[in-house]
Amino acid sequence: MKKIIMTAVAFFIGIAFSLILAHGTLSAQGANSDSDVLSRLNDIAKSQEELKAAVNSIKEDLQIIKIRITQMQ
Repeated sequence: MKKIIMTAVAFFIGIAFSLILAHGTLSAQGANSDSDVLSRLNDIAKSQEELKAAVNSIKEDLQIIKIRITQMQ
């Protein structure tokens, strides 16, 4: 059970990371000025913060699941 959960978490983190990378490289290709680049970098930073919050939320959920499974045994 633990391996399945960890695999699922790793899968979702990989997908999120690849989307962030794809968004960043695609956005940077069309940049015309420094302000556009900075704006897009700020967007990427916001996305990374959101991803960090999501990962932390998943960690908390996994900790709760771990406690419940331990109590059931």
